[in-house]
Amino acid sequence: MASSSDRVKPVLHKRTLALENARFFVYTDELTSRNQLLVRDYLVVAPKTVNPNLVTGVAVLPVCEERFGLLQVYRHPIGADSWEVPRGFVDNGESDVVSALREMEEETGLSCDLARVFSLGVIAPDAGVLAARLHLFVATECVRTRPYDPTELGHKEFRLFDTAEIEQMIRNSSIQDTSTLIAYFKYAGRMF
Repeated sequence: MASSSDRVKPVLHKRTLALENARFFVYTDELTSRNQLLVRDYLVVAPKTVNPNLVTGVAVLPVCEERFGLLQVYRHPIGADSWEVPRGFVDNGESDVVSALREMEEETGLSCDLARVFSLGVIAPDAGVLAARLHLFVATECVRTRPYDPTELGHKEFRLFDTAEIEQMIRNSSIQDTSTLIAYFKYAGRMF
């Protein structure tokens, strides 16, 4: 007997590659639902590098002397600046935690002992479109190993914020990024 999830799982009939770049494939799929309704042009964005559990990226909340490190980044798709945790792709053959430390150091100039990095779990940033998961981490007792150097497109500033500042930024929607919000709330609630 089929489970309830099998009865509602759409059936893929056709997948068409719409475009690709160095990191992603973009597909349009044709699906049918259990009542045979055909859905055309269902959009799927699939990273090219994936591990078995679909983790393709990492995000890390740096903590330095009880202050939280965030990057101000201009995000072209929303046409605005965003305060976010450092994040990036997992490279082939690289563990999630090593990727998190590498991304944090590259983007902020901060370093942290591997023993002070803790998993906050995995999230699906937009399960309706992205065929990917993001592994969240917190890195405690971080230290500056070099000055901040905004070499990535859109990166503007890196700053440390105390708890009151972070919570005010959340209230006034200065922080909107889902991975940043989830990482902060999981860490603040010690959900790891």
